[in-house]
Amino acid sequence: MRYDNFKKQNKLEVFVFKKLSCIITLLALSNGYAAHYGMAGCGVGALVFKDQPGKIQIVAATLNNFVSPQTSAITSGTSGCYEENSSSAKLDYIEINKVSLKSDAARGNGETLSGLSTLLGCQNSGLFHSEVKTNYNAIFGQESAQEILEAIKMHTSAQQTCNTLG
Repeated sequence: MRYDNFKKQNKLEVFVFKKLSCIITLLALSNGYAAHYGMAGCGVGALVFKDQPGKIQIVAATLNNFVSPQTSAITSGTSGCYEENSSSAKLDYIEINKVSLKSDAARGNGETLSGLSTLLGCQNSGLFHSEVKTNYNAIFGQESAQEILEAIKMHTSAQQTCNTLG
């Protein structure tokens, strides 16, 4: 019976070792690939598939979260993930997530609206969500991401309460 437990333990250790080896290798190679990722976002999938358009981004997103969780990669700045505090990151976020962002803003809550609040450095996300919902037509009546960002500045208190609004 002890031999069976040893075999199970050994298989688990081998699996963990292989996974960690892959992660370490990818982390070592990731510096040269920063910011060349598609709709799936940064991560291991982005290193493999880069910004290839189409359904391959679904595979990239799955790989991003299977091998090394995307949140870990973003936090540690690895796998092509890095914090970008420029207005281009905000504009890209708005443009890429425009449909989901509109839906979340109409409800006054949701993942993409929370993501925008975080990206803008808002100290009171509840207030931000509420103001975006209240001013939905003025903000999302705009076409471009730049106009939407300007409307957020104009129609909310984000200018005063969000640290990185720009």
